[in-house]
Amino acid sequence: MTQSLLNGRAHLTRRQIVLMGAVGAMTLMLGGCAPQAKPLGESGKAGAGLAFTPGTYTGAGEGRADAIAVEVTFAADKIEDIKVVEHEETVFISDAALQDLPARIVELQSTGIDTVTGATLSSMGVIAAVEDAARQAGADLSALRKAPSIEPSTAVEEIECDIAIAGAGAAGMGAAMAAANEGAKVVVLEKTSNMGGNCLVSGGLIEYIDAPQDVRAEMTEPLADYFTSLLSEARAGGASAEFCDALQKAYDDYYADGKTTVFDTTGLYAMERCQCEKDGNYSELVADMPIHDPESYLVKVCPWLLSLGVELTTPLNICYGYTWPNFTTPALNLGTGGSGYFGNFRDIIAEKQLPVQLLTCTPATELIAEGDEVVGLVGVAEDGTTYNVRASKGVILATGGFAGNPELLKKYNKLWPWDESTELPSTNTSGHTGDGLLMVEALGGKIDGLGNPMVFPTVDLKQHNIENIACEGMYVNREGRRFVNETANRVDIVNATMEQTDQVLFIICDAPRMGIVDGLTMGGWGPSEDKLLSHEQLYRADTLEELAEAIGVDSAGLLESVEAWNAMMATGEDPDFGRRVFDMVGPIEEPPFYCAPATYAVHDSGTCAGVIVDENGAALRESGEPIAGLYCAGELVNDRGGVRSIGEGMQLALRLLGK
Repeated sequence: MTQSLLNGRAHLTRRQIVLMGAVGAMTLMLGGCAPQAKPLGESGKAGAGLAFTPGTYTGAGEGRADAIAVEVTFAADKIEDIKVVEHEETVFISDAALQDLPARIVELQSTGIDTVTGATLSSMGVIAAVEDAARQAGADLSALRKAPSIEPSTAVEEIECDIAIAGAGAAGMGAAMAAANEGAKVVVLEKTSNMGGNCLVSGGLIEYIDAPQDVRAEMTEPLADYFTSLLSEARAGGASAEFCDALQKAYDDYYADGKTTVFDTTGLYAMERCQCEKDGNYSELVADMPIHDPESYLVKVCPWLLSLGVELTTPLNICYGYTWPNFTTPALNLGTGGSGYFGNFRDIIAEKQLPVQLLTCTPATELIAEGDEVVGLVGVAEDGTTYNVRASKGVILATGGFAGNPELLKKYNKLWPWDESTELPSTNTSGHTGDGLLMVEALGGKIDGLGNPMVFPTVDLKQHNIENIACEGMYVNREGRRFVNETANRVDIVNATMEQTDQVLFIICDAPRMGIVDGLTMGGWGPSEDKLLSHEQLYRADTLEELAEAIGVDSAGLLESVEAWNAMMATGEDPDFGRRVFDMVGPIEEPPFYCAPATYAVHDSGTCAGVIVDENGAALRESGEPIAGLYCAGELVNDRGGVRSIGEGMQLALRLLGK
C-alpha cells in the first residue's frame, strides 16, 4: 500500500510549505509561568451565560506533535474539570500548556485566554480540544470564548543572589547547575514557560572529547582515510603546517602505542568543525594552537555530567553533519534527545535541594548597572510583576541567538542568497530573537559575525524539526536525481538544495535502513512510524514507482538514481559526488521503501554570531575592555552554540566562583 500526499501537497512550493508551518532552597517552576494576575471583579469575568449538557466528554485538538485529547466535565452552567488524557507533545516545551492551561480555563470559565509563552501550538491544541468537548456538550462557543478582563500586577520584587542568569537553555542551565552544586544561590530568568531552550529540539548530542578508551568507537579504515583527507584539506585551506604536523604526529603516536579505538583530541575536533561549520575555513588552526587542551570545557563537560548523575550513552557515535564518532547523548530512559539533560537537572535540583530559583515567562528586559559595572537583571513576568535581581558574583546572559528573527537575519546576512521575499523557517524553540544582543549593544558591547547564520540542511516541511527526519539515505530532487554528497558539510548541502526545484530534497531508503522497532523509527528511539506517516512527514510504498508518485518526483529519474546508488554501495566508490563514508547507509532494494521530504531552516544550534567575549567569558566593549560584571555564553556569543554550551556555561560559572 502507498501512503500518499493529500490534495497533491507534494507539489507545493517551499514558500507555501513554510507558510503552512507556520523558591526557598529551591524554586523550580517548570510546569508553568510566573504567577498570573487575577481577574477583575465579577463584571470582568468570562463565563456569563454558559450552558452545557452535564457530563464528561472527550475532545481532541491538533497540537504541535499530534492530537491532544482531553476529558472535560461540565455542570449545567460551568466547566468543572479538565484532564489531558493523551498527547505526544515535547516534554518541557508543552508542560505548562498541558498542566496549567486546563486549570486556567476552569478558573476563568473561558477559552479566550492567552496561549502559554513558548508553547503556542500545544496551547492551541488544548484549547481546541476543550472547545471540541464543549461543542459536544451543546455549548455556545462564542460565549465560551469571551475573553476575561485581567488586571496586571504592579508588584516589584527585590532578589539577592550570587549569580543571575538570563536564559534557561543549555548554557544557562549548565551555569546554574554548576554554580548551585557548589552552594551558590542562583536566579534564572527565562522568557518562555520552560527550561531547555533549543536543546529540547536537538538530538542532545554532545562532544565527549578525550573519552576513556572503553567508551570510544573502534577505528575503521574509512575513518582513517577520512582523517588523512581532512588533514590534507586543512593544509590546503590555510591551517598552519606546524599545527598539521603536530596533529599527524599525535595521531601516529596514538596508534603506535597499540590502541585500536578512535583517536580524539580538541585539535582534531577544531579541524573537523572548520570543515563542517565554517565552510572549509581553516585559518584558526594556527601554529601555537594546542593539539589537545585538557582544560577545555569540551574535555571536562561529560565527566562533570556523569559526576552529577547524568547517564550518557556509549559507545560514542557520529552527529549529523560530522563524521568523527565522538558524540554521546543522554540515555534514552531520561527523555528524548536534549530533553534528557533537563529531566536530569530537574531531578538533581530536587534531590539535592540546590539553591536554584527559576522564574519562567519572565524575560530579562534590561541590565542593572552601577557606574561601569553590571550588577543585576530586571525581569518582567507575564502577569506584570517586576523582578529586580542583583548578583554579587556576576551576571550571565545566555539568551540564545537570533535565528527566530527574520528581519535581523536578512539585515546582517552576507553568506546566503536571500532577499526580502525569502521565507526563513527556524529549527528554534520560541524566544530566540536577539534580546541579549540588544542589551549588550546598548552598553556599547562589541558584536560581530552576524552575517553568516548557520542553516541546517534537513528539517521536515511542516514543523521544521530535525528529529522528524527519520531516514538516512540517498538525497534526490524533484526530478528524482541525486544532486549532492550526503556527507558534505552543511553549507554545501544547503547551497545545493537552494538550487533545486522548490528548494526541497527527498531522503530515500529501504526497510532495513529505517530500523523500525516496535513501531518506532531510528532503531526504536525515534518518532513513531504511524505518526510521521499520518502527518505526511514520512512516506512508505511497496514499490519505488508508487513512492515516486506519492512524493511527487519523477519516477524514471528516481529509478535510475537508485540503480546508481546501489552500484555505489557495492563498489564503495562515488563517481558523481565523491562520497567517501558509507556508514549508516546501504543499498535501496528491500521493500517497503521510505521517503522523508526535507528542506533547510535556520538552525537551533546557533547563528554562530554575536557578542565578543574575552578568555574569561566577559563581554567586551568596542574598545576591547571587558564590561565589568557581565558575562555571556551559548548561542549569544560569537562562534558558539549547540549542546556543547552546557559545558561552556559550567566552566563560566565555576570561574566566577573561583573554582
